[in-house]
Amino acid sequence: MLTLLVALAAPAQAQDCNAKELEKALAEASPTGVPAAYQALASCDAARAKKQAAPAFGRVLSGEGGDALVISAIGVGAEAEVRTWIDSLQSDERSRTVAALGAACNANEQVAGFLSNTATSMGQSFWTDRWYRSLAECRSPSIQALLQAEVEAGGDDRTRFFGVLEVYSRNLGKDAVPFLTEQLGAITDAEELTYVVNAFADAAQVGSLNGQDAETTALAVSAIVAAAPTLPWRAVEQARTTLTSLGATAESDALVAVRYKDVLRDDGLHWGVVVVETGTCKKGVHVNVHAGEALEGGTMWPDQIAASIEGAALAAWEYPLAKKCEVAHEVLVTSQPMDAAALEVWTNDTIREVSTKATADKKATLVEDTPLAL
Repeated sequence: MLTLLVALAAPAQAQDCNAKELEKALAEASPTGVPAAYQALASCDAARAKKQAAPAFGRVLSGEGGDALVISAIGVGAEAEVRTWIDSLQSDERSRTVAALGAACNANEQVAGFLSNTATSMGQSFWTDRWYRSLAECRSPSIQALLQAEVEAGGDDRTRFFGVLEVYSRNLGKDAVPFLTEQLGAITDAEELTYVVNAFADAAQVGSLNGQDAETTALAVSAIVAAAPTLPWRAVEQARTTLTSLGATAESDALVAVRYKDVLRDDGLHWGVVVVETGTCKKGVHVNVHAGEALEGGTMWPDQIAASIEGAALAAWEYPLAKKCEVAHEVLVTSQPMDAAALEVWTNDTIREVSTKATADKKATLVEDTPLAL
């Protein structure tokens, strides 16, 4: 990393130096010594360094040293040589070097210019070869304009589009929110909408080393909540995840009523509940199947509600076998809230299945008329 920082800091201008001797030192340098030797030449004589770029790249090793050489070579205008060398790397090596360019971009306008020029020279290959991955933190105006133009162009390659959208959102932050909001209304495919919703977290810098941006977070939460009633259920479930990552827990929980709006009744959401009460008694095994419902206002998701329903059912309903037998309870809950017709089918099917499987000397079904209030 030190050599990379030196490369970034050193100006490519003539010094009180001997360029011929530095050229000789570069030619004699070991592969690991090439980056420092090249930087010394570049700081002394940029024109000579540009001529020596191709030979230097022919000897350097990929990795930190290669990345430092790339920055130095860009500084003297050897962009074509840099692109040729990066193109020759293995996929993982290329990705690492491209990432290093992105990390250097904000501190070095020449790197930003190189990336912008590379997009022009490579055309579609810049995007298909995923060079755009280097642009997430590169906030040069030219780079932001490049990303803006690419996402606005859309295209049939949706995998590429959403890959660029992620980088675009991370780069532009707050300024990406209007475009993302527009996409929530323009895109109809459920899976694609999940990617758009997720991109709001990228715009808010969730997980960023610099910390989440409060202003963008507020805008993202507002946009997602406003669009949620129009989104398909898969996108609503992604909205829950994204809102949670944004820290908007209350808004995330409130989406339960949106997700299950088709079965939402005037009094809330209804869940099916069956409790199998198994008693080991003196006169054999007795089984009571308690069937009822739980009623919840629409702020608890399926993975949150099961424990609450179980606790309410065991506390509110009476279990007569406990008075004279050793009792065990099994609580069964629907996987999601249901309308009245579906709930009746689930309850009847569950009672039948439980009763058929239970090995008991005596069986009974008890209907609990009062819904469990959560």
